[in-house]
Amino acid sequence: MVTVRQAIALMMVASLILAAVIAVVFQDNIVRFNLNPRTPYQIYTPPPPPAYGARGAWIVWPDDRTRGDADVFYVHSTTYASRRQWNAPITAAAADRDLRLIAAPNEAGPFMAVGAVYGPRYRQATLFANFTHKYDGLAAHGLAYRDVEKAFDAFLSERPADRPLILAGYGQGGLHVLGLLQSRFAENAELRAQLAVAYIIREPAPLPLFDDVLKDIPPCNSAEDIRCVISYIDLEAGFEEERRRYRSRSLMWNDDKNLVSLSTTPLLCVNPLSWSIDDTPISAEHHIGAASATGVRLGETPPAITNVVSARCDNGILTVDSPQQAFLRRKHWFGAQWKPQNFNLFYHDLTVDAQRRVQNLVPVLEAEARVLKPIEEAVDLEVSPINKAPE
Repeated sequence: MVTVRQAIALMMVASLILAAVIAVVFQDNIVRFNLNPRTPYQIYTPPPPPAYGARGAWIVWPDDRTRGDADVFYVHSTTYASRRQWNAPITAAAADRDLRLIAAPNEAGPFMAVGAVYGPRYRQATLFANFTHKYDGLAAHGLAYRDVEKAFDAFLSERPADRPLILAGYGQGGLHVLGLLQSRFAENAELRAQLAVAYIIREPAPLPLFDDVLKDIPPCNSAEDIRCVISYIDLEAGFEEERRRYRSRSLMWNDDKNLVSLSTTPLLCVNPLSWSIDDTPISAEHHIGAASATGVRLGETPPAITNVVSARCDNGILTVDSPQQAFLRRKHWFGAQWKPQNFNLFYHDLTVDAQRRVQNLVPVLEAEARVLKPIEEAVDLEVSPINKAPE
């Protein structure tokens, strides 16, 4: 016969099991709820802006500005998650630790062998801004982008003007790279000429942009293309909610540098195993190498783990295999899939690709420099008297 005490104990165990099941089933909703800043942006006071003349405002700065054959402007992914602020102070300790130890080594690391890499700290939008297209989240991204623009201006003032240029942005950083392409490159033929390639990784790049404002900076469609854009969002099977979110909700910048929310817009997907935009499956034998660079000093190259995944563009999302190596798999639990990843599945593929595109651009720039610019308009000369030379 069950005693009252045993019945209470069983009820408590059942309640705990039920609570655990609810927590697992609704884990992402719980995480998002707890990350939602409670202060409306209209009355929010952002942290002070970075001063990009100071080295402390940069997470990556080259020791040698003539390193390699190109200059790389890198914009990091979201490392800040807080319900206290919509935009991160660049001194936020936990966010900066993840930036230094996880994000930068895995994101900027592939480009360190290519040239001089510049990566600004900026008042990044908090993680929750990625899940809302209401005013608060859009305004937080807008403030972050204005920082990135200022950092880009400082970058341009530091770099030699005759070197190839690469843009690389991950996650939120990819959104800001898209903004730079629209506001700084689309109408500037000189900057476009220097662009070897722009990478927008793990952030939607709406395809209609390339028929409109970015018509002169097309998607890359082969390994040899230059002055083009590469974008992909790599997801394993099992992340169906993330697939739906990316496909159904993307952002683009308008002419006023404000974000506009889009729905069910086709997305650019360039397969990093073939560097083409078609949906042909590419086998793992073409995979040059994944790497985990977490904790690795910038400039040091982690070993390549080759032939890990096959990949296929599927309705704007890059579908990849689940790697046999557990440390190369995206985590599922309690928002871990939204945090900086401890690996880069295409680390060494990106290095080889960036080097190749720079090498392809260099002779083009040299040839263009030898061609005189055409005279754009006629110049009227004043009539002057002709004096006969003495005999």
